[in-house]
Amino acid sequence: MKESKIDPVTPTAPRMDGNEELWRTIFADGHPTLERQHRLFGWLPSAPRCRLCRAPFAGPGGVLTRLRGRRPTPRNRNYCNSCDAFLEAFPGGANVELSLLFADIRNSTEYAQGADPSEVSTRVNRFLDGSTQIITENDGFVMAFYGDCVVAVWPPGYCGPDHAAKALAAGRSIAAHFTHDPDPVPVGIGVHRGDVYIGTVDAARGLFRDVSVFGLEVTVAARLSSVARAGEVLASTDIARGQPGLADAPRQSFDLKGVGRSVATVSIRE
Repeated sequence: MKESKIDPVTPTAPRMDGNEELWRTIFADGHPTLERQHRLFGWLPSAPRCRLCRAPFAGPGGVLTRLRGRRPTPRNRNYCNSCDAFLEAFPGGANVELSLLFADIRNSTEYAQGADPSEVSTRVNRFLDGSTQIITENDGFVMAFYGDCVVAVWPPGYCGPDHAAKALAAGRSIAAHFTHDPDPVPVGIGVHRGDVYIGTVDAARGLFRDVSVFGLEVTVAARLSSVARAGEVLASTDIARGQPGLADAPRQSFDLKGVGRSVATVSIRE
């Protein structure tokens, strides 16, 4: 295929039925233009950043990118205006094998019953901020926040062929950070590897587009997170296979709701 330019300011990518080939290039193989943007913007501080191109929105880097015409789009501040225009111009997606992480706070309801609402909000925001930083440091793509849950993916075209190792490292770092914090937060984490559909979705009744993941393997990762105990990373053997330091880790299989098969796991505690 002729190389597609992924500069959404003046998009020139070929329009295909669902743009499947373009999205497979981005998330499975790695798009050269997006890779160059990652290298460039990775040197510039600071977070928050565009989810797709990683352009910084704050700090000195944010000043420089604004001078180049990139800034958070008013329609969806998770993306810069350039990437938002790209998502709008080239909707679609592709099936990609990638790594997934779900992490959420344990016993949130019980905590909320005895805490001031402002304390609950502070606790959740501290968890989401800390988790996002760790995921980003490990080259993850923060997909969504659901209440006190964070969802992230590691597509090989976005973060490299060692995506499983990076997802595991992020999960272990999140567990260690919030377990050993002076004010600990009980967090359960599920990590998994499998084939999913990743692509654009209409949000806010079509006012803007976002990127999401779909498929049974997404459910597996979510269910692993839901059964993980506080401070535990439950990693499916699909993602743990071949990773160093896990040979002696406890193993257990789960019959997860909505999955229809037993899922073998490795339990990791930091």
